[in-house]
Amino acid sequence: MLGDGLAVLAIPLLVLQLTRNPLAAVLASLPGSVGYLAAGLPAGVLADRVSPWLVLIAGDVIRTLIFLTLFVLTGSHAIAPSLILSLAFAAGAVTVFADTALAIAVRDVFTGPRLISANIGPSAAGLLAAAGLLHDAMLIDALTFVVSLASLAGVRRRYRPAGTTGRKATTGRTLRHELAEGIRYLAATRLLLTLLVFLLTLNLCLGADKLVIFLGQDTLHLPPGQVGFLVTAGGIGGLAGAAGTGLLCRWLTPLPVVTLCCAGSGMALVLISAATSMPVLLTGNLLYTWAIVAASVTMRSLRQVLVPRELLGRVTASWRLGGQTVTFVGGVLAGVMAGLLGNDPRPVIAAAGCLTILTVAVAWFTGLQKENASGVAIRLLGKQGPG
Repeated sequence: MLGDGLAVLAIPLLVLQLTRNPLAAVLASLPGSVGYLAAGLPAGVLADRVSPWLVLIAGDVIRTLIFLTLFVLTGSHAIAPSLILSLAFAAGAVTVFADTALAIAVRDVFTGPRLISANIGPSAAGLLAAAGLLHDAMLIDALTFVVSLASLAGVRRRYRPAGTTGRKATTGRTLRHELAEGIRYLAATRLLLTLLVFLLTLNLCLGADKLVIFLGQDTLHLPPGQVGFLVTAGGIGGLAGAAGTGLLCRWLTPLPVVTLCCAGSGMALVLISAATSMPVLLTGNLLYTWAIVAASVTMRSLRQVLVPRELLGRVTASWRLGGQTVTFVGGVLAGVMAGLLGNDPRPVIAAAGCLTILTVAVAWFTGLQKENASGVAIRLLGKQGPG
């Protein structure tokens, strides 16, 4: 995911060099969302049927080939933006299968409070980026999947996953029935359903964060190197958020951490929208990624302990499909609105920040506060409350 952090920066900038369209910039930032739209539900069924290790290995091999192809093609100045986007979306679809399998693999080898620290690496490293590595970022990303393959081999030798490593499809069971089983469990578990509704509403607002790179490059006219530092600052914020997640959960318990961090992300978006200089924009992006990563790590860990092992792939895929779908819709709406406002993303980002804060307040007082008082999340993660 360190390599993917480079691609997250490089692909939108490569597309922006070829077209100055805010909607194109948003689409270039959304390969993961498009991937979930294309493959989210089948990925969940596959992850529950076969060994997650096989899915992870296949995902690394395929993405190595995709990013090697991107490296070769982006060396040509005649490449079409549509081809870059198509390959990025293909990589995003493969990532859906790998990420779903990864949730199960982490659950298999880590338990209880260790889940929070085990989830830190993937959430934080994926935000790292380096300045000025547009064309080379494709090659670096391809090579990082080779390193990932080697690390998977090492982990597979040292750990034997707990419980079943996969299951065969039951005779007579259709894809539709298996998907429905995961969705029914998600709908029947009150805490999961409450968090999902909160997440869906929130992600619709947070789709506006896809305009941050456009704001830096086209509104503030920052050079590519400074845009790189902007994204790198987000990576630093993500590392800080990830490193402090365990401490925050012990101090405040999980649900208040999710609530406060999501509110903080809204405040950071308001700060980003008001930025007129590089330092302010950099600070806002750092605070935003700190808040998002801390909330994400906590919610991922809660989901892993709430869902039975045999349903985790389907529930994870359904959850993420919903989240990525509304993120995609929110991002596209943000890009369209910015275009209608004369390519000015500031009002869109400010409105998204204010709506995020309002959503968090409503969610806490209408559902999350009651769930927190029940203490379910604390017991499941093996935490003790404050004091």
